[in-house]
Amino acid sequence: MEKRYKIGLFFILILIIGLVAVLLWKRHTLSGFPNEGDNTGYENSTQNLSLSESGSNQKSSGITDDASQVQQMEVITTCDTICIYENIDKKDGSISMEEARIPAKYIGLKREELEAALAEDSLVPTLEEREKCFKSQHLELFSAEKIKILRIYDTTKELTGFYIMEVDGEICVYEQDKTTLYFRTGLTPENLPADVRYEVQKGKYMDTELQVYHFIESYSS
Repeated sequence: MEKRYKIGLFFILILIIGLVAVLLWKRHTLSGFPNEGDNTGYENSTQNLSLSESGSNQKSSGITDDASQVQQMEVITTCDTICIYENIDKKDGSISMEEARIPAKYIGLKREELEAALAEDSLVPTLEEREKCFKSQHLELFSAEKIKILRIYDTTKELTGFYIMEVDGEICVYEQDKTTLYFRTGLTPENLPADVRYEVQKGKYMDTELQVYHFIESYSS
C-alpha cells in the first residue's frame, strides 16, 4: 500500500514539473513579441516621427530657397565689378575676349536692370560700334564680382552696286550678284553706241542707283 502511494506521488510530481515547464516556455515565447496593441502604437509612433522629420525638412528647404532668392535680388553691380566682353564675328566665327572697367551707367544695377540697359544700347549703338559692324549684345554672366557680355558683330562686306546687261535682246539692270534682276530698262542694244553696247554685253558695272538712272536717261530719247 505504501509502495503504491509513493509511486503515485512520483507521477504527480513529474506531471507538476511538466506543467510548470510548459507554462514557463509559453511565457518566455510570448514575452519576445509585442501584442497587437503595442505593435500598432509602435507603427503610429514611427509614422509620426517620419512626418515630423519630413515637415522639418520641407520647412528648412523653404527657408533656404527664400533666403537664396532674397540674396539674388539684392545682388547689384559695383564699381569693383569686372566687365568681360566676348566678341563674336559672324563673318568667320572668330572670338575675342576683352576685360575692362564696368561702364558707369551699368553700376548699381540688378540683373534685370542690366539686361534692360544692354537691350536699349543695342538699339542705339555708338558710332564706334557701328564702324565695327555691331549687331547685338546680351548678358551671359551676372554677379557682384563679375559680369560677362556677349557682343555680336558681322564684318561681312555687303554686296553693293549694279550691272547693266543685255539679256534676250533687252537691256536690264541686275544687282551685284549678276543673277538678281533689279529692273528692266526698256532699252535695246540698238539704242546704245557701239562701245557702250560692247561693255553692256560683258556687264557694265555701276556703283550707285543714281548712276544707273543717269545711264538710262542718256540713252532713252
